[in-house]
Amino acid sequence: MKKLLALIFVALCTISIKAQTDDPITFADSKVKEICVANWDANKDGELNYDEAAAVTSIGQVFYGNSEITSFNELQYFTGLTSIGDQAFRYCYGLTSIVIPSSVTSIGSGAFYGCFGFTSISIPSSVTCIGNIAFSDCSGLTSIVIPGSVTSIDGYAFSGCSGLTTITVEAGNPVYDSRNNCNAIIETATNELISGCNNTVIPSSVTSIGDYAFRNCFGLT
Repeated sequence: MKKLLALIFVALCTISIKAQTDDPITFADSKVKEICVANWDANKDGELNYDEAAAVTSIGQVFYGNSEITSFNELQYFTGLTSIGDQAFRYCYGLTSIVIPSSVTSIGSGAFYGCFGFTSISIPSSVTCIGNIAFSDCSGLTSIVIPGSVTSIDGYAFSGCSGLTTITVEAGNPVYDSRNNCNAIIETATNELISGCNNTVIPSSVTSIGDYAFRNCFGLT
């Protein structure tokens, strides 16, 4: 009897999970839904379900330059993504929020370049690489946290983020630090400050300041 009940329980759980993954995702932004359905609606039912989202491995540049989209928090359900590709959301001026899935390990060159609608963005602890000009000219960003997992930040990743007042590298990062709560990104091995902001206090241990480290820090006093 116990074995039968256990089998029934497993069957019910399986049905429940199947129903959930087959369910359509509710998008807050109708334009984002339109683009997602046009590109990844495998069963052609006019919706994007959780299975279809999880099957996407690359989003390419289908959102590039689209100033109409405002939010894409549903990106978190694209659990097959391992990277946000080059220029993926470049010039999406109206985009104010996005949730990067924890499957992503790299953020490509210019991925969010010019997305000045952002005030904050969460970089998941799965990310190891942030590409060249990835967040450049995101002038609305006020704070950024670099996870301990990030071991590569290419040139000018945060150049032109004129609204930044807080930059923090998580403790334990093997390559970068924000020593003495300096509000900057410092390459630990070379003591080079590679990215600063309006509230940066340069530690005395810094021996060089990288190219464009304070570009467009209009609030720097």
